Amino acid sequence: MGSHRERPPLLIEPRFSRRLVTFVALTHTAALAAVLSLPLWRYRLLALVVIGSLVYHLYVHGLRRAPWSIRSAVWLADGSWQIDVVSGARIDARLAAATYVSVPLVVLNLRSGRRRRWALPLFADALDPEQLRRLRQRLRIEGVGREAASPAA
Repeated sequence: MGSHRERPPLLIEPRFSRRLVTFVALTHTAALAAVLSLPLWRYRLLALVVIGSLVYHLYVHGLRRAPWSIRSAVWLADGSWQIDVVSGARIDARLAAATYVSVPLVVLNLRSGRRRRWALPLFADALDPEQLRRLRQRLRIEGVGREAASPAA
């Protein structure tokens, strides 16, 4: 009989999230309005940066069409993660201490190697409610902060 601490792998396959797209659009619209209200014309060049950021985040996180967008993530029993990206690559990762957990939003911050970082924002409409509840519960019990406590690789 297995230990009570053994957990089956947890598969995360996010769907399209209307809340995420709305959030990205609203925050970028507010930033664009702030930039356009600045008095100097050269600050208006920042508007191009804001628009570029909007397109990037909608493409990568909202629509998940970029080759490096996360298609699915699996939290294995040993605490490590496997990320499947749109290009078909499978990447081994670990949970970063900067992961954010709340009822309406979970942001999984994952790291692979020394420099590569991955973010997977999950609003409540991106996952089945039971799956999101299990993810939040497992993150609160054993997940968040594990990287900070482990020795550097």
